Amino acid sequence: MRLYLNAENPKEVKKPVSVDYGLSSLASGLESQPSIIHLKEYPNINAVVGICGNRDSLARSIGTTKDKLIFKISEGMDRQGELSIEKSPFLENKINKPEIIKYLPIPIFYREKKRRYFSSSIVIAKNVTTGTQNMSFHRMMYLGANKFSIRITPRHLYEIFNNEEKDLEVAIVIGVHPAIEIAAATSYTPDFDELRFASFLLNGINVTKIGNLLVPSDAEIVMHGRITKNVAEEGPFVDLTGTMDIERKQPIFECDELYYRNDPLLRIIIPGGLEHRILMGASQEPRIYKIISNTVPSVKNVYLTEGGCCWLHGVVSIRKRREGDGKNAVLAALSAHPSMKRVIVVDEDIDIFNHLDVEWALATRFQPDTDLAIIQDARGSSLDPSSNLEKQTTAKYGLDATIPLDKNERFKKVELPLGLNPEDYL
Repeated sequence: MRLYLNAENPKEVKKPVSVDYGLSSLASGLESQPSIIHLKEYPNINAVVGICGNRDSLARSIGTTKDKLIFKISEGMDRQGELSIEKSPFLENKINKPEIIKYLPIPIFYREKKRRYFSSSIVIAKNVTTGTQNMSFHRMMYLGANKFSIRITPRHLYEIFNNEEKDLEVAIVIGVHPAIEIAAATSYTPDFDELRFASFLLNGINVTKIGNLLVPSDAEIVMHGRITKNVAEEGPFVDLTGTMDIERKQPIFECDELYYRNDPLLRIIIPGGLEHRILMGASQEPRIYKIISNTVPSVKNVYLTEGGCCWLHGVVSIRKRREGDGKNAVLAALSAHPSMKRVIVVDEDIDIFNHLDVEWALATRFQPDTDLAIIQDARGSSLDPSSNLEKQTTAKYGLDATIPLDKNERFKKVELPLGLNPEDYL
């Protein structure tokens, strides 16, 4: 993360802010740019926000551009990189059986129940069935001393944990390069090694062995311990959609050893905020692209929009070759990402990352009586509060805003002649 910050020249908020409420409130307004925040109660620790809240800087961090980010991530899913073992700076400080809050700030994000959370915690565990490591984001609610209740959704870590008869050894890392965060947000196959995927994105990663696990050497903070079979209340907490999640019983993580760099940087991700949404969406777009391409080979790009929580709404760009391609792309997209409930399909001349361009395509190329597809009672996202939560179903719709092939010229936007550069005259 420090390597990334050095390259991005982050904004620095030097006036210290309180960890309780002040930090989360300030950080939520700084998500679109890398920013460093000084903390009142922990003068030797700074908070970092905004490293994944801007698609342009996120793409630069792995050597690509916003419009090609989907392809760089996709390539990494099929070509994993090498890991090199080295001694890490986080070994500078080691505390056994720590009372975590004495050493690390744990923010309170919302006033309702004043519960403290790590929201940027990445869990590394070994899959004994496949022999590979799994790496994934999981929020953690502080219970006191060295214990947290950890939210584990029914994905790969859930399966690994349930296959263990006893406690599961894990390493929890906080504060890593954005490429590692992209990898941790990616859900692929059970034998997929997210850390080696991140290594491809970065042209190699140095790792340090902690217990039986390999963790990124550049991590700011590492907690090594066990997810136990004991459970405790977890929640309520804000989910991806910015709405409140429920309370539920979740496993307890116990930290046996705490490691951290001198003057560590605490990574902050606002729950339901811009970074949360982009991390979730950017890692899903390559999978959606691949599935759509099986139906419409001329698909050009896919974008899960920030306004749609990077989860429920999407835009797809295609090169239309036959009538019906637009509607086929609609159906393929909704099938590829079952949580999506609205998709807009546009021609390749539309910038899918520009909501003004997409709305212009809807205004000039879409007719609701012929170009709108509605699907009722489909499986949807449990995160959508407007869905039928009892049946877990929703209505989905797709909008085909592509140009009819026999009327191509009528719909094209007129390009202005090349003119003068205003910057030369200011």
